[in-house]
Amino acid sequence: MNKASNHHKSFTIISWLNFAVGLSMLGWQSFVGPLAYSFQLGYFTLMLLLTGIPHGGLDHVIARTTAIAFNRKFNMFIFLSRYIAIIGIYSVCWFFFPSISLLIFLVISAWHFGETDIECPKQKILVSFCRFLWGSFVLLLILLMHQTETTEVLLRISKNSTPVIVTWNFCKQNSAYILTTLFIINISMLSIARLQHQIEITLAKFLNLLLILIISVFLPLLPAFALYFGGWHAIRSFELIYNYLNLKGSLVGRNPMRMWTKSLPMSALAGLFFAAGFYLWNENNITWDPLPLSFIFLSIITLPHLDVMDQMIRKNPETNK
Repeated sequence: MNKASNHHKSFTIISWLNFAVGLSMLGWQSFVGPLAYSFQLGYFTLMLLLTGIPHGGLDHVIARTTAIAFNRKFNMFIFLSRYIAIIGIYSVCWFFFPSISLLIFLVISAWHFGETDIECPKQKILVSFCRFLWGSFVLLLILLMHQTETTEVLLRISKNSTPVIVTWNFCKQNSAYILTTLFIINISMLSIARLQHQIEITLAKFLNLLLILIISVFLPLLPAFALYFGGWHAIRSFELIYNYLNLKGSLVGRNPMRMWTKSLPMSALAGLFFAAGFYLWNENNITWDPLPLSFIFLSIITLPHLDVMDQMIRKNPETNK
């Protein structure tokens, strides 16, 4: 077995280890008692620091590699300026147009989750539809199975927007119907796409994902989201990035640990941005609650990250294999 195969195996091992951690939390909750909020917050923070934020810390490396592959010039200053400008504009939008910003966040999150979860060798309309539907199911599953906690977050970040309240109440009242319908449609569409060889679903990976999602249903919102986002989505993204950088001959992508280390400087900048947001949050006498601030922060850094990942996956579908 060569080094590349060993490295691919390491991603699988890590994702199954995260499943084991989720199972342990579920076992503690079932037989010992509720997870302490300090533990929930600690686990959420740890997953953000280890994988959640770092998986976007290689965007500049990906962008440079893509530019070189297509014989285009890459300017780090221009890339960072554009990246920061997107973050700044979206931040302002959250302040003045929270409802629209929330909608944007939900849509891009659904697409981003589906794009990394669903493997495909070719980009077609059916594949794109499958990816968005699957990402929507995952996102709604996590939100609708934690209605009390999600309601508080949505009300806070949307500033009690009437359209948001009405839409969310409808979703809560019809949650079983919505989730069941989405699941059936997803399984049907994914089966059709797989039979037509438009997607490649590795059953072991899909089982890993389903088990993580099932566990997340029974955990509180913070660890549930951290388990999927940091324990599956970020690991899957790292694997896609590793495949891509190796395909293009990048030195950064030769070893997963080296790749993760290279993500830390940009991750540290993101951490400083979060600290600044926390400071402003407190300075404006907003009651401390890590959930709204955390999800706004994630939405702000996700938008430019999505653009980089989307270009990588769409222009280089070999990375999905």
